[in-house]
Amino acid sequence: MKIDKGTSVAVVINRHWANLQGVRMFLRPEKDIGGADESHVVFARMLDSEDRNGLWIEVTKRKEDSTAKKFSFLIPWGQILSVVIGEDDFSPDIRDQARKIGFG
Repeated sequence: MKIDKGTSVAVVINRHWANLQGVRMFLRPEKDIGGADESHVVFARMLDSEDRNGLWIEVTKRKEDSTAKKFSFLIPWGQILSVVIGEDDFSPDIRDQARKIGFG
């Protein structure tokens, strides 16, 4: 399925993969990614959904000085459990619910 560039997505990924040190340093470097099961949710903007190697997303990483840095991030297809497409940005309520159960 083609997902338009710039679309707001929530990508559910394999938590074990997300906790690999080289991956986690871009998702949540300050601590291990926990949760009730083996999934982790990443909220992002779609860059490319048609690469045969995986899904390209734009992730925003907050720095200590409260500035935001955006970067491109490839998630291999084998690590993706689900992709949720939002018409707009996901609401603060959904993001808050995700944080409460250990995501994002």
